[in-house]
Amino acid sequence: MPTDDMITPTELRQFHYCPRVVFFARCTPVRRRETVLMTHGREKHESELLRERRRALSRYDLTEGERRYDVRLSSAALGLNGELDLLIVNGAKAYPVEYKNSRRPPDPGHRLQLCAYALLVEAELGLSCPHGYWHSSVTHETHVVAFDRRLRNRTASAIAAVRTLIREERCPEPTRRVEKCLECELRNFCGDTL
Repeated sequence: MPTDDMITPTELRQFHYCPRVVFFARCTPVRRRETVLMTHGREKHESELLRERRRALSRYDLTEGERRYDVRLSSAALGLNGELDLLIVNGAKAYPVEYKNSRRPPDPGHRLQLCAYALLVEAELGLSCPHGYWHSSVTHETHVVAFDRRLRNRTASAIAAVRTLIREERCPEPTRRVEKCLECELRNFCGDTL
């Protein structure tokens, strides 16, 4: 599969947030401006990963494991590629870890993103991913995300939906939660939401 046809786990999260984010990024590339919240989130994310290097694995209920940072993954069979924040490898098992600048626990979009990384790890590295971790750099809470059959099926469905959106190049309906539009860097391009 050509690289341009590959989608990313981040796009799955964005699709869940609002399908138009993916549409504008992939079908009608527009110049996106980085918002203050995006800049702050990126900076917080980088500082959190630096602190992670000094921490014990006990936050993940592991006593041992190898940490791999900024892991590039790609699978033509899945049609996915991306860069994972952290992968903890312990024998034949691996645990993807994502850091987010959020006060709230992981929402369904975050779970899709993390599961997509697990599918990539299993496909490319041949390791089993029973669950992963989602860490809030704001609350410092770490949530376990189980990669059960239901989440894996939802992730596969989301991959197919994003691929269809990109292939058909049809502008989807806006999110029903208009409050999301207030902080969106693409709100000027929608014109029918506020």
